[in-house]
Amino acid sequence: MFHFQSSLLFIRQEWRFLLFGLLLAFWSGPGQTYVISVVVGEIRADFNLTNGEFGTLYTVATLICALLLWKAGPLVDRMPLKSIAMKVSLLMVASMVTFGLVQGPISLFFGIIAVRFLGQGMMAHIAMTATARRYEAVRGRALAIAELGFPLGLALYPPLIAFSLGFMDWRFIWPVMAVIAAITLLPTIPFLARTSVKAVDPRAATGEALVSDTRHWTRREVLRDTGFYMLLPSVMLPATVITGFFFHQVYLIEVQGWNFATWALTFPVFAIAHLVGSFSLGVLVDLLGARRLAPFLLLPSAMGILLFAFAPSQAYAVLVMILLGFGSGAAGPALSALWPEIYGTRYLGAIRSVAAVAAVFGSALSPVLVGVALDSGYAIKSIALVFAVGVLCTAILAKGALILHKSGPPTSSGGGK
Repeated sequence: MFHFQSSLLFIRQEWRFLLFGLLLAFWSGPGQTYVISVVVGEIRADFNLTNGEFGTLYTVATLICALLLWKAGPLVDRMPLKSIAMKVSLLMVASMVTFGLVQGPISLFFGIIAVRFLGQGMMAHIAMTATARRYEAVRGRALAIAELGFPLGLALYPPLIAFSLGFMDWRFIWPVMAVIAAITLLPTIPFLARTSVKAVDPRAATGEALVSDTRHWTRREVLRDTGFYMLLPSVMLPATVITGFFFHQVYLIEVQGWNFATWALTFPVFAIAHLVGSFSLGVLVDLLGARRLAPFLLLPSAMGILLFAFAPSQAYAVLVMILLGFGSGAAGPALSALWPEIYGTRYLGAIRSVAAVAAVFGSALSPVLVGVALDSGYAIKSIALVFAVGVLCTAILAKGALILHKSGPPTSSGGGK
């Protein structure tokens, strides 16, 4: 009861900044796979692309986004928050307009790079980095609230776009979203990113570290830390499994003998479970710390994939979505809180960009890897078992990294590069 009341007080004090993170997360949606995949059929038909050709184009574009994010991620540490948020949001609005004007595979390729780098990449990165840096004692709950933008987008974008395709060409959908983003996001950034001196150190709004942080690793130091590489699979695997599963969901549902229209009705269940998982882990992060929780974050998703593979009927679809949604939601705030817990906040943008690159890299490769496995004749059950073994290995690595991790940087060097 105490935590509920303190959470309500926190939200009342900090609702502006929390809404700022939520809106950035929500408007990253037009660059996310779950949005673009809704119009894949129309895009392929317009440009005469096969599944393999579009998949290759999409994967290469996403990998380029990862490289761009590596370079651009540290800007969150160097630029005032309002400035970088406004500039990236303006570019995202322009990219959405441009995406509706693509005329062939080449312009489509650059259009995908633009919306994915700015949306899935920078807008999500800014939202999570700024929130994690701004709060300490309530970092888990703050991240959980900001991350609500992701399940909200998952719940709204696909059905609304699918409905719009009934009377509108896919090319017009992105400019329409751009106009809505320009109205709901751009004017609100200066107001919502305002600092509240009641709950946080004012310097957090300008990208500076909180005084309570005792050690601040640079990105160069983190890249020399063995424990960091032992933790990276925990970042890559959630993106890999969720993207791979939903990218191939039409085929997977068909192979299982399930009805896709019925399956589509369970997406709101995924979004609700995501919300519950995010808030539950947000509270647990504040109570126990992200370090203790990190090794166990992928267990719900592993259970969901195994249940999907071995379920005797579609009656289990709701439970599958509950497990996948809860696992996806749980991983977000815990992993976002893990980096400042271990490495400090001063160079958090640079450090978190490395983790974000790993996640983008995993989401880029998963459609190809799962597709190759399916084309090679591997059964869904076999793929699910491989994933379960991967989760077990990831948990062991994470636990080992957190046991062996040193309390501070291996050396002292300047710069957050």
